[in-house]
Amino acid sequence: MKKIYSAAFATICAAGIAMAAQEKFDGIVAVVGDEIVLQSELDAYSMLKLNAMNIPTDSMPDLKKYRTEFIKDLVDGKVLLVHAKQDTTISVSNEDVDRALENHINGILRQNNWTADSLDAQLKAQGMTIVKFKAETRKAIREQLLKQKVQQNYYASIKVNRRDVEDFYNQYKDSLPKAGESVVLRKLSMKVTPNDSSRQTAYEEIRSVYKKVQNGGDFQALARQYSESPEGATGGDLGFISKGSLSELAFEEKAFSLGQGEVSEPFETHLGFHIIKVTEKRDRMVHVYQIFVKVAPAEQQIQALTAKLDSIRTTAGTKEDFVAGVKKYSTDAATKPRDGGMGWTMLIELPAQVRTAIDSLKPGDISMPVREDNILSIYRVEDRAPNRTLTLNDDFAILEAKTKDILAQKKLIEMVGKWRQEIYVDVRL
Repeated sequence: MKKIYSAAFATICAAGIAMAAQEKFDGIVAVVGDEIVLQSELDAYSMLKLNAMNIPTDSMPDLKKYRTEFIKDLVDGKVLLVHAKQDTTISVSNEDVDRALENHINGILRQNNWTADSLDAQLKAQGMTIVKFKAETRKAIREQLLKQKVQQNYYASIKVNRRDVEDFYNQYKDSLPKAGESVVLRKLSMKVTPNDSSRQTAYEEIRSVYKKVQNGGDFQALARQYSESPEGATGGDLGFISKGSLSELAFEEKAFSLGQGEVSEPFETHLGFHIIKVTEKRDRMVHVYQIFVKVAPAEQQIQALTAKLDSIRTTAGTKEDFVAGVKKYSTDAATKPRDGGMGWTMLIELPAQVRTAIDSLKPGDISMPVREDNILSIYRVEDRAPNRTLTLNDDFAILEAKTKDILAQKKLIEMVGKWRQEIYVDVRL
């Protein structure tokens, strides 16, 4: 019989995987503060790691060989968890946990092609009730989300410069993976400016919400009810924002001008109207919640601009024609100075609608108009490759992100080592 934790459950943590076995043979192999590492947790984690390393898991010598390394991983994870629980600035809402639990269970059902009844039957066959399964999984998810918030804070605090990226590239260029299928694109974008009627409607809505905030309404509840941005579903939580990290300067300036606990009046960006609340300030970072109401252009405006871009597309027979169109019409400040050039981009990093629009295009072809919020664009494919080597010139943004990942990981590992010295740790292997 297939174990339900074979693959999908590995995405939570080894503690969750081991829960069905705990009543039978568990012992404590490590104590970290007020957290423990169970024997079943270590065994489950070991099996996952050995499988990932393509090492046979049917021989105990292999398990013993790597056990010291694996117990260190689990202890470090518990150290991170203990720190997260002690940090009063870090919290995970019940809504976040419930949503993650629902997504996790739905993922198990999809992966195994099960119904809810099938899952219940599989659990019962392993001596587990659905109630206990959800309780244990909810606990594991909450712990994982707490640790992720610590990790996100450290990632957001890392700043990298060109020298950092060059050093990273020179050190790792021979071992960097090949870029996946990639394209060189040239873009012509035009912004749709909503008419006064659309803007007035959005403004009246955000003012109405703002009055509710002023009258004592719960900010996160109002965000869930009224905000039109993706994070609205989680109470409008944007997390920590670092100074200089946003391209929308009006938003950043407003966020850093507020005091802790202060709520802004409604203000406008090119996307729409915002109300933001700063819940914490730390160094050059602020924790921001927002309520957002978009300013949507009228459908007639969208149709008119679509027709105009389609006309440009059909008449731009050469690269020179397309560049001329970019110089004359494009409103994209980032690409217009480069004649619309975007350089090499991996397909997987493009928005889904752009990937779809250029999927079957050959070099020299131009896409149909693509809408992204209040921006309509056409894309000319200059080149494409099934895979290629990353270079500093063509892939600086990718390498910059990888550099930031490495530096953030190193900093977090260093901090976990420091916290480990401050927390009671007893390994009993």
